[in-house]
Amino acid sequence: MSAPTPADVTAAFNDRSLEIQKDAVDTCVQLCREFALTVESLVEQWDVFSMNASVQTATVESLATFRSSIILEQQKKGTTVKKEPRESLKHKSMVKKEPLASVYGVQLPTVQDTPKKRLSSSGTFHSPEAKMIKTSVFSPTSFQSPPSAEYAARTNAGEVVDSFNVNLKSQFDAADTRDDAVKVEAIHPEKQVGSSMNYMYTSMADRAISLDQLLVDFQTRMEAQLGVECGAVGDPSPAQVIVCGRIVCEAPEGKLNASVIQLEGARKYCGGQRVLLDLSQVPALEAFPGKLVAVEAIYNDTRNPMQVKRFIEPEPLPLPTSIANDSAPVRVFTAAGPFTANNDPQYQPLNDLIAVALKEKPDVVILVGPFIDANHVKDGVVSYDDVMISFDDLFLFKIVAKFNTLLSELPNCQLVLIPSVRDVQHPYVFPQPPFDRKKTFEGLDSPDYQRRVHLFPNPCTFTINGTVFGATSSDILLELGGAEFNRSQQANQQRLYRLAEQLLRQNSFFPLFPSNGDTPLDLKYLEQYQLSVRPDVLLLPSVLNRFSGAVQETLCVNPGQLSKGQAGGTYAELTILPKGHHESPELHQAAQRTLVEIKRI
Repeated sequence: MSAPTPADVTAAFNDRSLEIQKDAVDTCVQLCREFALTVESLVEQWDVFSMNASVQTATVESLATFRSSIILEQQKKGTTVKKEPRESLKHKSMVKKEPLASVYGVQLPTVQDTPKKRLSSSGTFHSPEAKMIKTSVFSPTSFQSPPSAEYAARTNAGEVVDSFNVNLKSQFDAADTRDDAVKVEAIHPEKQVGSSMNYMYTSMADRAISLDQLLVDFQTRMEAQLGVECGAVGDPSPAQVIVCGRIVCEAPEGKLNASVIQLEGARKYCGGQRVLLDLSQVPALEAFPGKLVAVEAIYNDTRNPMQVKRFIEPEPLPLPTSIANDSAPVRVFTAAGPFTANNDPQYQPLNDLIAVALKEKPDVVILVGPFIDANHVKDGVVSYDDVMISFDDLFLFKIVAKFNTLLSELPNCQLVLIPSVRDVQHPYVFPQPPFDRKKTFEGLDSPDYQRRVHLFPNPCTFTINGTVFGATSSDILLELGGAEFNRSQQANQQRLYRLAEQLLRQNSFFPLFPSNGDTPLDLKYLEQYQLSVRPDVLLLPSVLNRFSGAVQETLCVNPGQLSKGQAGGTYAELTILPKGHHESPELHQAAQRTLVEIKRI
């Protein structure tokens, strides 16, 4: 690794459209040397830290706090601060196959051979006595905030850390409960992936066809929006024209910046040609690989880049309408995994969430994976009464079985379960099929509970008493934030809201292509992760800072993670006020009549 320079740091911050003071550049160089980080890795971690801490500019003072977070993260992972780059492993005895990773056929580095003797107790994971240097197959654990305290010692349970529409709180009585069960239904279930999907058998030709068809449909949509016929990418013309295409990077493995952004057209219209874009005349833009855009530009010389005058963003889908016929509020709890601390497999945070639900009596509880997290530091070997069991059985005993109390004591409560690509007991593919009904329902005590447990795919759209919900367990906010190039004229622009807006404008739960590797896209099912209807409420769990707010009249919520490291995390409570009775279809206006409170578990 070459020694970082101030120029490298400045360029890396500029590539991500991040602000840094001049006197802080040398501090970043020192941090790279102190922690043996590349400039790109440092800026990537700062990007996430700054969003979580709501820091706009990298200063010497803010970098001091950032340095403390790096130290805490390394202590959590059992590593120490290094002044010099680490030497590579030299002995074969220092490399072993990690049991959890072996599910996916990969090999990860760890410390010296694991002792043969392992601690054992009924119903618990068996973990090596030696600490492991964890290299995740999935999203980097360094993006999680440092734990503030051990979970059992927390003193802030129930604290509200974020809220939206607090003024609505006076309009309902939290003690009131409904006399009837709400109705939970999947939207277009025939279009959503099923448990029998044949995934990861997509040929290169089929992938190309799926991507091209998406671009053709987008151009048709933009022509209807603009009322003009779009030109073909790559056709030279001295006149100003509008063309549609997909944003790609000039270098296949490169990072987007203003000088390497290309536009790729549809094969139907231009044979899939690509042209380099000159963005010098565009004062504000947001681009990421895979984004579908229309540009107004001049391309009079094929030897030079296309001179772009402006980017034209697509409009979101129309908001849904229905006939309102409800007189009571709908209360929804939603939480995202991990559901247990990384030093304990007992799922105490999930137990506590169920206890809160029993007290507050919500109408619907939405749980988004991972349930059995592949990033858990335990090695994944589990036993009950000294009998080794599978991950499927672990899911039944440790998770599904806990829902029996909730379903028995709250006879009107509905439960929604959505998997994650980090669930080791479930297919590693996106879009992802729902949990297997037959296997999952084996953990329920009564057949009557089955009609109140809804197993939806990842991603999914569904309705709760007519209100349209969209949800995905993929951390698209994190991936978009790491891949985007943004040039903005708004100094106080809220980045997480802006990233969420891209999903609505692109009509997709995952508009990024290619993914960064954490999300295994199967383009055969590309249509299944497009938005067929615009959600009233969009659930976007992420390791980034939790938030709730209206984005293009859609209520977007990141409830956070129920467990963060060894500390407790957060969950969200939504209360949707009724619209009353109307005889004709009307807009739901869910963002205006929904109270959101994000609380610590």
